[in-house]
Amino acid sequence: MYKWTYDESAQQLANEEIEQLHILNTPSKPLYHYTSREVFWLIMESETFLARHIKFSNDYQENEIGTKMIEQAMQEAGMTLSEVDALPFMICFCEKGDLLSQWRGYAKEGVAMEFDFSKGLYGMQEEFSSYYCYTIMNKDTEKKKGEMTYISESLIGDEKLCMGAIVSPYSVIYTGSVDEVAPVVRENIEKIKNDSVVNKQQHVIGMIPYIKNDKFLEECEYRLLFDMKQFTPGLNQHLLQEKYVYLDVDGIKKPNIRVKFGNQEEIESDGVIKVYYSNNDWTDSLAKLKDELGKEDTQIELISDCKLYPMQEDEIVLSSGKKQEIVAARIRSLLAQSGTSVRVWCDGHLPLRRVIVGPSKDAELMKCSIEEYLKTKYWAQDIKVDISAIPLRT
Repeated sequence: MYKWTYDESAQQLANEEIEQLHILNTPSKPLYHYTSREVFWLIMESETFLARHIKFSNDYQENEIGTKMIEQAMQEAGMTLSEVDALPFMICFCEKGDLLSQWRGYAKEGVAMEFDFSKGLYGMQEEFSSYYCYTIMNKDTEKKKGEMTYISESLIGDEKLCMGAIVSPYSVIYTGSVDEVAPVVRENIEKIKNDSVVNKQQHVIGMIPYIKNDKFLEECEYRLLFDMKQFTPGLNQHLLQEKYVYLDVDGIKKPNIRVKFGNQEEIESDGVIKVYYSNNDWTDSLAKLKDELGKEDTQIELISDCKLYPMQEDEIVLSSGKKQEIVAARIRSLLAQSGTSVRVWCDGHLPLRRVIVGPSKDAELMKCSIEEYLKTKYWAQDIKVDISAIPLRT
């Protein structure tokens, strides 16, 4: 289900096969990530997600249950499950943004982060790339002992340490009794068996981490998964240790992997910044700004008819590039002068649109703290901050 070690075209093909089979669904609405305050600040300060090892999730038995169910379903279909040798890390999302069970289970006095995954998954090289996720090992730079250290492919000879991964959060498969194969799992196995997909075993094994008991149905969960054994060849597993973030939870050190959005090469590029918008009243003003920026050696391209992203009239989305911050500031200033309300989103950064502060005694103070912090991040200045509508129970 996830083929991170392939080149981009093969990864795109793998995801297309998943959707053609209708095994898993991509999100059609914003999704919410519930987390503690501690992890929220880590995410914001580093602009990275923390993907937790599936064995250390709240529902750690799910992977074992999924393996047994898939194995039984394959036997019924006359197929044999090859050895499952994976090291999956996952990030979980929920369709509902203010759900009491989520606050209690995952984010006591924490926050819910609303992410917009509605951008089209394919044609990414020409349009948006927020689905372009990768670990911090992927051709990335990071500070180490005061110096800039480049994680190079030369570390492992001819093999690539970590390819860019065009991935999406996929919906989980809710099942009933764990003692029998759920009909939906049996149907999916038959689809894979009878289809002409390239790697049937890969698709079957990839379903395992998505199987979840239907007692949790109200969560409407989606998962973003990374298999680190596919990211790193066996001889280079030791490199993973440098990339782990261990969080102490009740005395247990739980391993996580840092994950970024966007293509680092595009973020560092001097290329033309594409400006996507749908409000035609802005066309003349943006055209004048384009001329002004051009004289200052900052090039932008105006695109008013975006097919892949459902643009709202008060939204502008900027493509990645070195001059992105400059363009964002100038657009905000330009439209503010005319009294126009605008939200500027910057591709290549977390597609975060709203933060909901969970029920807590100091919710107002936490809201104020987040709002002040967001002012310091040019890409995050239009993120909305709300407080949960659920009353605090003391």
